[in-house]
Formats: sequence, structure tokens, C-alpha cells
Amino acid sequence: MKKTILVIGLALSAAGCSLTAQQSMPDMPGMPKPKAPQQQTKPAAKPVKPKAAPTQEAQPKPQKANPQKQQTMPGMDINMPMPGMPNKNVASPETMPEDLKSMGRDRGNKKAQEAAASVEDATRQQAGQKNKIPGEASDQGSIKVPIQELQEPEALELRTGTDMPAPELLGDVVKREPMTLEQFLALADKANPTLAQAQRNVDRSAQQARQVSLPPDPIVGYNGDHIRGGQYHGGEQGAFFMQEFVLGHKLALRRDVYRAEGQSNQYALEVQRARVHNDVARAFFDTLAAQQSVVIHDRLLKVALDADTNTHELSRIGQEDAAAILTAEITAEQARVEFLKAQRMFIAHFAQLATFAGQHSLELHPLTGALVEPPQFDPEEYVKRGVDESPLVKRAQADEVLREVRLKDARRERMPNLNVTAGEWYSGEEVNSGKKAGWESFVQAGVQLPLWNHNQGNIEASKILLDRAHHDVQRTKLWTHNQTEPLAQEYETARFTAERYRTEMLPRARRVYELQVIKYQQMALEYPPVLAAQRLLFTLQLGYTEALNQEWRAAIALQNYALMNGLDEPVSTGSDSTTINLPTAQGPNQ
Repeated sequence: MKKTILVIGLALSAAGCSLTAQQSMPDMPGMPKPKAPQQQTKPAAKPVKPKAAPTQEAQPKPQKANPQKQQTMPGMDINMPMPGMPNKNVASPETMPEDLKSMGRDRGNKKAQEAAASVEDATRQQAGQKNKIPGEASDQGSIKVPIQELQEPEALELRTGTDMPAPELLGDVVKREPMTLEQFLALADKANPTLAQAQRNVDRSAQQARQVSLPPDPIVGYNGDHIRGGQYHGGEQGAFFMQEFVLGHKLALRRDVYRAEGQSNQYALEVQRARVHNDVARAFFDTLAAQQSVVIHDRLLKVALDADTNTHELSRIGQEDAAAILTAEITAEQARVEFLKAQRMFIAHFAQLATFAGQHSLELHPLTGALVEPPQFDPEEYVKRGVDESPLVKRAQADEVLREVRLKDARRERMPNLNVTAGEWYSGEEVNSGKKAGWESFVQAGVQLPLWNHNQGNIEASKILLDRAHHDVQRTKLWTHNQTEPLAQEYETARFTAERYRTEMLPRARRVYELQVIKYQQMALEYPPVLAAQRLLFTLQLGYTEALNQEWRAAIALQNYALMNGLDEPVSTGSDSTTINLPTAQGPNQ
């Protein structure tokens, strides 16, 4: 029993010394330094009266406890006076805490002895710091450092980074007049070179049809025979006229071939227009979404900087350490990077939009459009409509008609043409009466006999090409369905996602933020949870913007039959030859 009482006395004395030493340690930067307590030579003779509890405004914020030095003993009542500070006005508890009983029982235990020795070493170490004043390199020296430069108060020389602000690349852009989708579509119709190229293909076919339908020019010439006359001193001299007559309406059929090519090129023009409008509209909403992303990333950057400042402030009063400061600064730097990336993305998308509209050096403008109002329709109807009405399918069908006309023309080309020559000459030959024969007329006509060449090879080749064109129509329909069906699914997915953001996630996030702000204003919540709720709201707004953009992109692609790449060279039917049916050429297929 005496040994147990002795152990209890030693433990209470050690705890009292530890508390006295902790009260003598300097506070964190920014807090007033407490006065050193007066030493009591006989604490048992002069008991300390309990002080009134400080008010909520005057009470200093508690420091983080050291788990090895300030742990509360198990079984101890928090309202019970601490050991080492005797108070005669408060009766001692009747029961002994269980940890003290175990210390008495385990006095011979090795682990218990090591624990007691550790407490005594800590007590001596803290008691030795009682009257020391912090130097310039200690925590108190960090008060002279600006708050945003404070990272590790105990090691200012280990400062990392420069805390540079994020570049503002779009400061002058917001002052300019906003542009709309209709303006860019009008610019594209006027200035996109591929549309002019496709129109020139149509014009070329029309002129080729005009040229190929022209009949052969007649031949006018001089003809002479027996000019020297021989012993008769005669001969014939005169002029002739020769004309080739194209039979079997072959000129009209040739003209129909190039007119069919022109019809195919007309559909190719519609294909190119759909590609350009698709690219312009999709690029417009890409840029509009990027513009909204810049605004949201700017808000996220402000939240990150606010959290960074708040972490530095908390470090002043000892509620955050250097690791938390560095983490907050890293988050702020990431927000700066994302903000810069969002600005660069807007510039890149705007440049693409301008090039699709045929503009080389259009300066940056803000955009205005109904990003939050994407078109609502049944995508499966557009899939079916794309297979039936796509200009690409119609062009394939026009090519099929062209092959039919070419086959008809090949069959008619085996009919020969009629060549007629007529003329008149003067004959110097003397007749029986001694007079000269005088003026004589002549004429000749002929056709080419199709004995071996019936144009049979070209006819068979035209049949093959017609069959290939028929398969190309089926291929084009399958390709259109192959491209539009995934777009329909993308549209449905994006519409569902945007709807969930709009009706489910964003309202909840706004309510969370409102509740956190209310609790913070009522001093029932710290500031970091408010920032976290704000960050969540802005992050969800980014997701909502992306979902709206995806919905717009899929809808625009469906409306334009999944035709893209508006700066690619437009497709063309026919030849670019400028030597068709030359006036000086001979033959039916010049």
C-alpha cells in the first residue's frame, strides 16, 4: 500500500511539472506571448484558486496537442482539476483512475518503467525552455514574412516557388462586339473556298455539256486534178465542201452525259455545304463552351486562392502546418494552369471557327448563343432521314443515273456517221467540138462500216460501271447509317447527362453551398467546408457545360447528315479536261 501511494505521488508531481512547462512555451506566430508564471516555492501551502473560464471572444484557440506529451489520461474527467494544481476547495475523487492503479501494479514492468522515464525526460526538456526567448529563425520570426510567402515558419530558407499570378489573355476580348452563329455561317457561305470550288465543278460540267453537243465544223477546200493538162492542155480545178453528219442523236446523248455529271456535282456542292455548316456550327459551340469554361475556371481559381489564403491564416494560429500550406499552394498553381489552359483552348477553338468560315486573321470576339437550349428531337428520325435524304446518298444515286446515260451513249456510238463531200470545178478538157468541158459539179457520201468494231468493249465496261454505281448507292446508305447511329446514341447520352446535371446535381450542389454559407455565418462551421462546397458547384458547372456542348455537337452532326471536314477538297464528278470536242480534232469522241 505504501508503494502504491508513493507511485501516485511521483506521477502527480511529474504531471504538474509538465503542465507548468507547457504554459511557459511560446505561442504560435500572431498570438500574444503570455507572461511567465511566478514560481511557487511551496505550492502545497498556497493553493491556487480556480479562475473563471474565459469568454468565447477572449478565449484563445487551442493548439494541436502533441500525442506524446499532452494526452489525456484514460478515465479522467475533463472537469476535474489537473494533477499538480491542488485545490482544497474541490474534494478529491473517491475512486482512483484505472490507469493510476495499473501503474502501481505494474511498477516492476519494463514497459511501464520506459514510459515513466520518457515522461520525466520530456518534463526536464520543457522545464529548460521556461525563460528562453525565441530568436529570429524561430516561429516568431515568421511574423515579418508576408502571409502568402509563409510556408515553413521554422525553415524560411526552404521557400519553394514564386507564387506568380496566372496570365490574363482575354482582357481586351470581352470589350468587343459578340458574334453569333448566323454571322459565321454567312461568312462561310461567302468566303469558304471549298464552296466556290464545288460551284465551279458545276459550272465546268455545264460548259463541257455545251461543248460536246456542238456538231463538227465543215471543211472547205480546193481540189485540182490534171492541172498541167498533158497533151490536151486541160485539167480540173475547183472547190469542195465536206461535212460530217452525226447520226443517231449521239450529240444529244453526249450532252446528256455531261449534264448528268453536272447534276452529280450539284449534289456534291450540297454535300460540301453540309460539311462546312456542320464544321462551323460545331466549332461555334465548341468555342462557346470554351468561353464558358474560362469563366468557370476563373471562379475556381478564385476559390483556390481563397483556400490558399485561408490556409496561411490558419497556420498563423497553429491550426495548419507546412504540409497543408504547400498542398494549398499546389492546388492554387493547378487552378492557375487550368485557367490558362481554358483561355488557350478558347483561342484555339476560335481560330478553328474562323478558318471554317474562310477567315485567315479574324480577331478574337466573344460569342453569344443558346448553349443551354440545345435542339430537342427524336434522333432515330434523323438517322432514317439521313439515309433517305442525305446529299451524299443523292449524289451516289446521281452517279448511278450518270452510268445509265453513259451506257446508252456507248450503245449509240456504234452507229456510224455520214460524211458528205460536194464541190464544183472547172474542166479544161476539150470535147469533140473543140470546146472545153467547162464547169462541172461533183458529190460523194460515205459511212464507216462497223464490221469489226462495234464499240462492244466500251459497252461492257459501261455495264460494269453501272453495276458498281448501284453498289455504291448501297454502300453510301450503309455508311450514312454507320455514322449517324452512334451520333444518335451520343445525343441521347449527352441529353440525359445534361438533364441530370440541370435537375439533379446542380440544384443539390447549390443547396449544399447555401447551407454551408448559412452555417458559416452562424459560426457553426469553419471556412474550408464552404470553399469545398463552392468548388464542387463550379466543378459540376464544368461538367454541365461539357454535356451541353456534346449534346449540341451530336445534334448538329445529325442535322447535317454526319458530313464533316469542311476544308477538304470537294468531291467532283467528271474530268477537268479542256480539250473535249476540239474544232480541229477528228472523230466522234474528241
